[in-house]
Amino acid sequence: MKLDLPKLKRACFNVAQNAMCETKHVDVASIESIANEFFEIAKGYEEFVVALDRDPNLIARAVNYLAYAHTMPSMRNNTRWFSDTLTIIIEMACPDVVVMEDGMAFYRDIEEGIEVARSYLDEKNTK
Repeated sequence: MKLDLPKLKRACFNVAQNAMCETKHVDVASIESIANEFFEIAKGYEEFVVALDRDPNLIARAVNYLAYAHTMPSMRNNTRWFSDTLTIIIEMACPDVVVMEDGMAFYRDIEEGIEVARSYLDEKNTK
């Protein structure tokens, strides 16, 4: 499978737009500039994900998750926050190290959180 670069670019734009959102006007050029930096960072995970035999498009899904779940205007153009957070999310989706029992306990916590999130979606879809 191939990384959908336009989809990843849109996801990075979403993060940048949410991070730079303020009560005053922010020009599109500023948003696009930081989105391009985010895009370059995110593209850098492709080789890692593919080496683990995973769909590289999970990178775009992870970036979209960040855009809507963890991005706040106070982050503005903070590429370090973006890189560090994306690293953690990618590692959780594509573990490449042996996880000890304490780490596995956290993965079980994540599984429980995913079930809660799914129940919210199921509840929303039944209304």
